[in-house]
Amino acid sequence: MLSLVSIAVIAFIVTNLDDLVVLTAFCGHERYRLREILLGQYLGFGLLVAVSLVGGVGVARLFTEYVRWLGILPIFVGVVWYLRIRGQAERGASSQQVVVGSTSRSRAMVVAGIGFADGGDNIAVYIPLFAAFELDETMLVAGIFLTAAGLWVLFARWLASYPLLAAHLDEYGDLVLPIVLVGLGVVILAGVV
Repeated sequence: MLSLVSIAVIAFIVTNLDDLVVLTAFCGHERYRLREILLGQYLGFGLLVAVSLVGGVGVARLFTEYVRWLGILPIFVGVVWYLRIRGQAERGASSQQVVVGSTSRSRAMVVAGIGFADGGDNIAVYIPLFAAFELDETMLVAGIFLTAAGLWVLFARWLASYPLLAAHLDEYGDLVLPIVLVGLGVVILAGVV
């Protein structure tokens, strides 16, 4: 049992380090609330786990070949974000007013979409992991993953509030997030994750 928990924790950390950077950027943006980030994280990550569970029994094999095309989503969001920042700057408005998604629900969906698009490595690791376990073991690992997803958001929030990092996120957060999103999208399209 302990080795199963260790495997689950290690698999989660290794496949979600990149997600931590994105979550930290979202947590550092004043317009994104913790509940929106948590909801988005659980929607996107929950979908990844669901696809991986289905894939564990062999159905999602075709999907994994196309998952890299989801890299278009973070590129699109990053470019839209940058264009809005630029438009605000040209009009002399504060860049802190810029946010992709004007409602709480749409901001949660942005987080979910980015999290899902960033999940190629998750699916690639979780499908064979789930396929190797018995049903009860698979459910335990899925439960650990879902618990860790919420803790990951709280850790990202803590990182974003760290005084040195928070000061830089306040100053450069609106520029960092589009760069991170576009870079992430390129990496996903290249099939690296």
